[in-house]
Amino acid sequence: MPRIDRPALLLLLLLSASGAAAQTTTSTIEGKVTDATGASVPGAEVKVFETTLAFVRTATTATNGFYRVTALPAGNYTVDITAPGFASRTTTLELTLNRVVTLDVTLQVVGVEAVVEVHSPLVDATTAATGATITPRQITELPVNGRNYLDLLQLVPGVAINRQVDPNSDRANPVLGERSGNNNFLIDGQSNKDTVNGGPAQQFNQETIAEFQVLTNGYKAEFGQASGAIVNVITKSGSNVFRGVGSLFFRDDALDSSNSLDETRTDPLPLRRYDYSIAGGGPVARDKVFFFGSAEQISEDRQLDFKYPDTGSQVVNQLLRDQEAPFDVPTELSETRMFLKFDEHIGQHQLTQQVNYTDSDVNSFLPLSSASSLPSARNDTDTSRLLLAFGDTAILGDPGSPYLLTLRGAFRSEDSETFPSQTTLTGATLFSPYDSRCTLATCSLFGNLPTVSFGNQRTASNLD
Repeated sequence: MPRIDRPALLLLLLLSASGAAAQTTTSTIEGKVTDATGASVPGAEVKVFETTLAFVRTATTATNGFYRVTALPAGNYTVDITAPGFASRTTTLELTLNRVVTLDVTLQVVGVEAVVEVHSPLVDATTAATGATITPRQITELPVNGRNYLDLLQLVPGVAINRQVDPNSDRANPVLGERSGNNNFLIDGQSNKDTVNGGPAQQFNQETIAEFQVLTNGYKAEFGQASGAIVNVITKSGSNVFRGVGSLFFRDDALDSSNSLDETRTDPLPLRRYDYSIAGGGPVARDKVFFFGSAEQISEDRQLDFKYPDTGSQVVNQLLRDQEAPFDVPTELSETRMFLKFDEHIGQHQLTQQVNYTDSDVNSFLPLSSASSLPSARNDTDTSRLLLAFGDTAILGDPGSPYLLTLRGAFRSEDSETFPSQTTLTGATLFSPYDSRCTLATCSLFGNLPTVSFGNQRTASNLD
């Protein structure tokens, strides 16, 4: 693909930010305030605040007692409702991604106060969309093999994970029979879809993900570019308190048992994997500017179990294995993931900027779905991905009936190169059960020997 001038592209994205993705990453609390007789209470003040984010939003009930507080990031909130002549009412609730929570409140006369705990409903009655939200607790506590948050998609009905292919393959995350390339992946409202191979473009340290929502059907028109599922991810933000976490995950074949379904192998395949990660956030300026960052380093050596094609002859089968033996080496993976995000609360504006960078090097790679191929056909890949994004969510107009304006812009680049692991081989790797040089006479006298030619081809791509 031709390379696009990056400064010009970035300027174009900035100028057209208002027309960029308008996908919802925030939630809304709305409801009606009444007294003990059921009559509406106009003029009541509704204050919504999230203490860790120093986030405060207020609204006033209309003549019919209705109120609405919009553009609320996912988190734990306290809602205070006060009105002259009535006792205050305090409610705490956990607000998940892209929800409309109805909170109707009945105020009592002065002298009676109440604190109520409310949980965000699992079913949103305001939309016809089907799907599920993967909560922070599930992300933190559920075991994930390989620490890939997308494995949690299996909690959603209709979603399957195909581990036999490359995670970025068009067949890696089918939903309701749709290919992975028909799904749309979003990160903080920004497009994160790999339009070439399918699947997500950027990978993230698991500690970076706050929660994500999977919509499988019936989603609103604001979510486009998909006939499959919508995977709507939001990342963590810093707060007024410095917090951090570090982890080390280690896997070794010495801790594995053999596959009881494979009678040909009595010991586990060699495997060694290290996964180091750190993440943390805090305030840059209290109550105003916050940061959150993470870094992860993954290194893995894995021996693949090749299923060689059956030629129909034990002698030929062994000959093929002997010729392939020098190329049957472990696959080596090295991947670095880095993420940095800033959030600012300025008046009625919520600003965010983020940088996501991934660098991946894989030697002797072959998807498990291609394990019937010959080891000499494997490739080395070198891929680096960069995402620069910003967003501005503003509350405009009358506080009683505000307007929500969201501006987003992003720049994404990918440099990828694929070349054969065995650089001394040219052409294609082919197996022929017959020698083309064998004539009728020679074959009759000396028999025929199969031939194997080794090779591969080099490809490279730069996507901006």
